[in-house]
Amino acid sequence: MTTIQQLFDRDISRQIQEVIKVDQQDDAVVISEIEEYVATDAIKRSFASVLEAYAEVPNKPRDRMAVWVSGFFGSGKSSFAKLLGAAVGNRDLQGKSASKRVADQFGDGRVSVVLERISQRMPTEVVIFDLATDAGVRNANQKLTEIIYRQLLEHLGYARDLD
Repeated sequence: MTTIQQLFDRDISRQIQEVIKVDQQDDAVVISEIEEYVATDAIKRSFASVLEAYAEVPNKPRDRMAVWVSGFFGSGKSSFAKLLGAAVGNRDLQGKSASKRVADQFGDGRVSVVLERISQRMPTEVVIFDLATDAGVRNANQKLTEIIYRQLLEHLGYARDLD
C-alpha cells in the first residue's frame, strides 16, 4: 500500500518558512528557499526579462537601473526579489554558486544562459532590504534615496549616520 509520503519527492514533514525575509542571508536558509521555490512559466519569463535588461547595461548604459517588485500580500514579492538578488550576487552557498542553484531550480535555458553571462562579466554586490521592516526607516517623509544610501553604507561597513 502506498503512503501519502511516498507520493512526494521530498519529506513532507520538513520545515518550510511561511514568510520569506529578504534580509535573512544565512546560507542554509537561502539554499532551502531556493530549493523550495516553484517558478511558474510567468515567473520564469519575468525573471529572465529582468536579468536580460540587467545584462545589457554594460553594452547600453542607462542613467537609471532599478527593480521595483510590487504585488499583493502573499503574492511572492519577497521570494522573487530574494532569488533575483541571490542569483546576480552569486555568492558561494556551501560550495555551489547561488546563480547555479537558482538556474538549476528554474530549469529554464534562458535564465541559465543570462545568469552565466552575468556571473562571468558583471561582478555584482547586492544590497537587499525590506522598506516595510527596516529599522532605519524613521518616518514616511524620508527620501527613498536616503534610505537606500544608508543601507549601502551599512552593507559596506560604514556608519549609517549621514552627519
